[in-house]
Amino acid sequence: HNVSFEFTAIPEQLSAARNCIRGFLQAQGWAAMEMDVNIAAGEIMQNIIRYGFEGGDSEGRFEIEMTIDGSALSLIFRDTAPPSDPAGWNATHRTAEEGGHGLVMVRAIAELVEFKMLEAGNQARLLFRKPN
Repeated sequence: HNVSFEFTAIPEQLSAARNCIRGFLQAQGWAAMEMDVNIAAGEIMQNIIRYGFEGGDSEGRFEIEMTIDGSALSLIFRDTAPPSDPAGWNATHRTAEEGGHGLVMVRAIAELVEFKMLEAGNQARLLFRKPN
């Protein structure tokens, strides 16, 4: 099962994106994982808007592609923000109020977290396993 949604890169779209994730998970029998998935996905989407689009850009876009294969759920986020090298990201010089803890939380929730630059944007991939 595979589905894809595209959103404008503004904060006002975050709840719509979460609702799409919630609807897909419920339809596929993954409702038990909904909170974890939406916490992790929400953090990724907020970072896309906050850092990739400097707080929001009505010209910018991000896409969520969700795939369920057996007991694995993959969420791929692609954005049209300027490519950003994950190797250069540094949370140690930010105060707690500025963030920097979100990705730590995402890595604790998801089984796999990958970031990469694309030719015209960025991609984040989260992998979750359904508990038996």
